Amino acid sequence: MRICRDILLIIGSLGSLPVSAGGADSLSVFRRTMYDASPAEALPAGILRNPAAMWYKQPFPLTGLSIGYDDDRHGETSIAQEGSGYSGFGFEARSFVPTSADGRAFGRAGYSYGSRQAVQWSETADFALLYPYVTADSAGGDLTSERYRFSGGYAHRTGLWTWAASLDYRAQLEYREKDPRPRNVVSDLQGSLAAARSIGPAYRLSLAVRGRKYGQRGDIAFYNPMYQATVYHLTGLGMDYVRFAGLYTDTYYAGSGVGGSVDLFPASRSGFSVSVQYDRFAFRKQMTGLNNLPLVSLTDHTARGLLAYSESAGPLKWGVSAEGSFRKRRGEEHIFGEPAGNIYPEIGTADGYADRSISGKLSGFAGSSPTARIVWWVQPAVSCFDFQAAYDPTLRRLAFSRWHAAVESGAIRAWKRWMLRTEAALARSGKIKGELSLPGADFGLSRIRTLQQNYDRLTDDFTRLHLRMRIDCRVGNDRTIFVQGSWRRDWFRRNGIADGWTVSMGFGL
Repeated sequence: MRICRDILLIIGSLGSLPVSAGGADSLSVFRRTMYDASPAEALPAGILRNPAAMWYKQPFPLTGLSIGYDDDRHGETSIAQEGSGYSGFGFEARSFVPTSADGRAFGRAGYSYGSRQAVQWSETADFALLYPYVTADSAGGDLTSERYRFSGGYAHRTGLWTWAASLDYRAQLEYREKDPRPRNVVSDLQGSLAAARSIGPAYRLSLAVRGRKYGQRGDIAFYNPMYQATVYHLTGLGMDYVRFAGLYTDTYYAGSGVGGSVDLFPASRSGFSVSVQYDRFAFRKQMTGLNNLPLVSLTDHTARGLLAYSESAGPLKWGVSAEGSFRKRRGEEHIFGEPAGNIYPEIGTADGYADRSISGKLSGFAGSSPTARIVWWVQPAVSCFDFQAAYDPTLRRLAFSRWHAAVESGAIRAWKRWMLRTEAALARSGKIKGELSLPGADFGLSRIRTLQQNYDRLTDDFTRLHLRMRIDCRVGNDRTIFVQGSWRRDWFRRNGIADGWTVSMGFGL
C-alpha cells in the first residue's frame, strides 16, 4: 500500500537527518538509552503533549526501530465490545534529532496487523472514543485490524522564544471475512502549534493549541442469503434507535476537536512543572444510505491539571506529582418526521446518554543519576477513578468508583558491549462502590446480559504483575541490536485470569 511506502520513507529520512556536533552527542548509545529510560531526566508526560516542550526533552539524538509480536488473553475479564484478546505483529520507528544548536526534530512511524478475538455488541472501530453510539449485532466475532500511524514535529529556539509544530496521523482498517462482515475505515488527523517563552534562566512558559479531524466509514454485509442478523444502532445502557434497526448498515462518523494547554516547566528538567489542559471533541453518526442522515451526536469535554516537582541535584534523584482530570460526555438523538422519498426531515432533538468521570493520581519517583554505573528507579503511585453514566429518558444508571495502587521499578547495567535492562511492576486495584439500575430492561436480551457482565468486570478487584527484560549488544560504530520481552498477568477476584506477553527485536543508534 502507498501509505506503507510513505512510512518507510519517513523512517529513512528520520534516521538520516544530520545531527549537531555538541558535547551531548558524544555520549555513547548505551548512556543515551539510560538517560532516555530514567524518570530522573524526564519531563512529565502531560507536559510533553506540548510540542514546544519537546525541545527540552533531551539534548542528544536517539533513533530506534523495533519489530515484534503481541499476544493478550483477557478471557472473562474483558469489556465485551473490546474483545477477549488480541494477537498480532507490528513495527515501530522513533527518532529524536537535534538538527542544529537551535533545532529539534522528532517523529514516530508504525504499523500493526492483528486480530481482536470474540468482539461482542460492537461492529465499529474505536469503541472507547465513540461509545455508546456504535453499530452492533448479536453475532459478533473476531475482527482483523490493520493500523498505520506516523507523527512528526519540529521545535526551534530563537532568543527568548521557542516555536514548535507537530502532526499525528492514524489510518486503520478493521474487518471480518464471515457474516456479519463489517468493514471500517478510520482516518484520524491531529495537529498542534505551540510557543514557549523564557521566564528567567530556569523556566519556560508555553501556550499550545490543538486541532483534530476524525472520520470513520463503516458498513456491514451479509453474503449468506439464508441468514441476516439484525443490525442495531446503540444509544447507551442497553438502548438502541429502534426506528433504524435492521436494514440500514452504512454509517459515517464525522468528528472534530480543538484544545490547548498552558504549561510551565523547567528548562533543565529539574524543578516545578504546572500544566492546565482542555480538549473538546464532538462527532455525528450519519446514515450514509439515507443521504447522510444525522442519527445521533455527542460532545466530549476533558479538562486536566498537573503539578509536579523534581530534584536532580546530587546522586539521588527524586520527584512527586499530582494529576487530576474531569471528563463530561453528552449525547443527543435526532428526531425525524415521515420521509419524502429518501429524505427524512429533522423535527427536533432529545437528550440521551450522558456520563462524567473524575480521576486523581499522586505519584513519585526516586532513583540514581543516569550517569551512575547502575541506573535504577522506583515509582510508587496511588489513584482513584469515579464514573457515572445515565440514560435520562428511561432513568437507567451505571456508576462505580475504584482505587488503584502500584509500584514500578527498573534497573539498567552496561558493560563494554552489553547492556541489561529489567523492569517490574506490581499493582492492586479494587472497587469502592458501584450501582447498576436498569428499570424496564428485558434481562432475556443478549445486550442487557452483556451490559451486566461489563459492569461486573469494571467493578472486580484484581492484582497485576508485569515483568520486562531487554538485552542490548553494541555493534559497529556505536549502534546496538536488542531483544526484549515482557509478561503480564492479572488475577481477578471473580472473573479469572488475564495475561499477555510481547517479544520484539530491533536496533538503536
